[in-house]
Amino acid sequence: MVMHLWAIGRHSEAQDCGVGRREGLVDARSLQTYRGVWETGGPVLLIVMYESRTWRVRPGEPFTFGRAPACSAVLPALDRGVSRNAGSFRYHDGCWWLHNDSSSAMLCVLGDRGFRADLPPGLQVPLQQWHAKVIINGALGTYTVRLRLPGLDDAPDLAEQASAGPAAGGSAVTSTRYRAPLTGSDRLVLAARFEAYLTWRHAGAPAPASARDTAERIGWQAHTVAKRCENIRARYARLGVPGLRGPRALEQLALLLISTGELTAADLQLLPAMPAPG
Repeated sequence: MVMHLWAIGRHSEAQDCGVGRREGLVDARSLQTYRGVWETGGPVLLIVMYESRTWRVRPGEPFTFGRAPACSAVLPALDRGVSRNAGSFRYHDGCWWLHNDSSSAMLCVLGDRGFRADLPPGLQVPLQQWHAKVIINGALGTYTVRLRLPGLDDAPDLAEQASAGPAAGGSAVTSTRYRAPLTGSDRLVLAARFEAYLTWRHAGAPAPASARDTAERIGWQAHTVAKRCENIRARYARLGVPGLRGPRALEQLALLLISTGELTAADLQLLPAMPAPG
């Protein structure tokens, strides 16, 4: 499925690139709905994830990525196929936008529901899906910057709630209330099942490993893996976290754990070494 997404830039740039409002890649109705979320006082937090790092970005704090050391997320300096200032995320006109700040390289935006937009230099697109990724193609490799907009998600931003202070009724909203403690074996099975989300070394969309593949990775039984993951999901659901049911429950659990810092790339050290090929 391809969603229509406006590619908006200065008038002359849009004409030069053959991109205009009529030919752009977010539908105006979707953009109006998106802006409505923010204009009615909704949260505007943007969570950015690259490799093992996570940033929580707010309006007025432009987030940049590229080879330049001054960028917020610094891409490999030796890959000259990546621009020094490849792109940025900026909040204006009521929503977050991705800007292509390169003078020559394209950026690719992929959404969690299957849309794709190729963004030429000098143009910008609004970020309207709760989870998306930006693909930067270099000469030596492909790099992925992942995004999450909790305001467009039906699951709450747990880290935000943990620091929000007293909740309605006077009781404090604490991280222990909204975060189920993970044991060492929990982290082992989660790191194996969500390894694709933690390594960031692939261009395709990540997906949870099957219970069978996870079991082979850590030496468990497949039914034990499935039961443990269901137990962890249920713990969070009992704490009142919505959106953890249905066919995307595992995917949403992975993004929730990673974006709140409950599961990190450091947990990959729990996994046994991969056997040598051949």
